[in-house]
Formats: sequence, C-alpha cells, structure tokens
Amino acid sequence: MANFLFFGNYNRPGPGVSKDEPQKPPYIRYFQLMGRKFGKLIQLNLLFFVPFLVVMAVCIFLMFGMLTHYQLQLPMGQYSLQLDVWTLYVVPFPLIFLSPFIAGLTYVTRNFAREDHAFVFSDYKDAIKDNWKAFLLNGIFLYVAYMVLSFSMLYYYYQMAFNWFFMIPLAFCFLAIVVLLFCQYYVPIMIVTFDLPLRKIYRNALILSIAGLWRNLLLTAIYGLFLFVCYQALANLLTSLVLLLLMALFIFSFLSYTDCFVVYSLIDRLLIQPYYTKKKEIEAEQNNGEEQDSPDKEKEESEYVYVNGRMVKRSQLEEESIFEDSKHS
Repeated sequence: MANFLFFGNYNRPGPGVSKDEPQKPPYIRYFQLMGRKFGKLIQLNLLFFVPFLVVMAVCIFLMFGMLTHYQLQLPMGQYSLQLDVWTLYVVPFPLIFLSPFIAGLTYVTRNFAREDHAFVFSDYKDAIKDNWKAFLLNGIFLYVAYMVLSFSMLYYYYQMAFNWFFMIPLAFCFLAIVVLLFCQYYVPIMIVTFDLPLRKIYRNALILSIAGLWRNLLLTAIYGLFLFVCYQALANLLTSLVLLLLMALFIFSFLSYTDCFVVYSLIDRLLIQPYYTKKKEIEAEQNNGEEQDSPDKEKEESEYVYVNGRMVKRSQLEEESIFEDSKHS
C-alpha cells in the first residue's frame, strides 16, 4: 500500500513503494488514503450535493408547501391511532430519485478505497449512466420496505398495550430492519462491481451481512454518531449552517468512502478471490491436458468472468464490452 502523509504534492514523481513492503494496519491506510484523496472527495461531494439539494427542496415543499396533510385513523380497541400519512410516506417519496446518483458516489469512493485511479467527474457521470436502473430499483424497494415496516411497527407497538402477543411480530419487524440496514452496506458496492441481477446482489449481501457482523456494527455506530451530531446541530442557526457547509463539502463522500473501505476487503475475500482461485484451478487442469477436447469442459467454466474489477457474463463479454470500469478509466 502507498505510504503518503496527509498533505503534499502527491503527483510529484518519486521512488514509489516496494511491493514487498509490509502492509500497514487498516486504520492507518484508511486515514492515509483519505488524506491523499481529500481534494477529490470534496469534488465528489459537491457533485452529489447538487441532486441532494434538489431532492431535499422537493421534500421541504411537500412538507410545508401543501396545506392539506392526509391523516389515517387506525382503531386501537376503544381508542384510535391517527397517523400523518402525508408526512410519513409522501414527503420522503422524492428520496427515491436520489438513488441513481449514489451509483456515481459509490463507484468513485470504491476506487479510492481499493487504491484504483478515478476521474471524479467522468467516472461519477458514467457510473450513474450505467447503473441508474439498478440503483433506482433498489431505491423503490427500500421505500416500499420502509412503508411496510414502519406502518407495521407503529401498529404492533400500540397494539401491545392490549395484547402482549404483538411483541413477537414487532420483534420480527425490528430484525428485518436491522438485516436490511446491514445489507445496504454491501448492495451499492456490489451493484457497481458485479454484473448480477438485484435479487442475487441481495442474496450475496445477506450472506456478507452475517459474515461481516463486526464491520456492520462499526458502520452502524458511525452512521448513528453522524445522525446524533446532525440532530444536535439543528438546535441553533449557527451549528445548522456549519452542518450544511459540511454536508456540501465532505460528509456524503466521507460516509461512502468509509463504507467502501470497511466492506470491500470482505467482498474481495469472499467473492472475488474465490473466483480467481477456481479460475486458476481450471486453467491448471487445461494446461495439464485433462479433458482438453471434452465439450463438457467448457460448460464447467464459470458463467461470469472478472474483468478490470467487475464480474460480467462470459457470453455478453464475447459480444461486446459491457464492463463499466473500462469505460471509466
């Protein structure tokens, strides 16, 4: 790994770093990489902040610009629960359209985390163009999950006052939220790395969310601390302005970079490296002349090939170059 300090001219030629140099601990590499890419992280954050600002403006308009907020009354024994459906489900709806822009944010910070080169603007733009459908579909899925789980938890929570049995489905809803949250630490990175359907992305993300439990807890603590600081910062105008400035310059790219740095090594170890190992075994068998002419040998080859950092289907690769990284580099 590169051995740079936080400041300095990192484009200046130098002797480089020996590949035999011992790898530094992850927490040191994390800060070294962030220091080297700090300027580009600010550029990336500014790019993402533009659509974020537009979406938030729409949400604020829906919240305060509409005179009528629709209410829903749920019977709770001899009482009723009144929900502001407009605030709970209509106001957050525009956040779905922010999802495609997360593709660009994730792609660039993933490259930073694995020490690959990235052109901030062009890679950000191309990643959105190539992955917007998958990210939009993921955004829709998350919104529907939010509607179902939030409504269910509110209902079960208030029903517990009349019947303790509702504690069981409430616990299941809470568990589903935790699992879904953990999966989201992996889903965006996997979308920009693998050419897989979203259902397979989620299946692998579920496995990784279990295998990387400590990573999930670490990221949850970081995001929780961030939300707590944001909540405290809204207490007065000055701290709110400071928070807005930090959001414009750094916060989104920092969180995305942190996520990518923490989880990418696990993705590489459990998904990418096993592919390389299997590929080498197949090539070794072929070089030894074992069943070289057998038609079944070709069928045993992996359906996916790893090219320039992304898994793509072998059949599609033969027809055209669909690997997005090659277009971004």
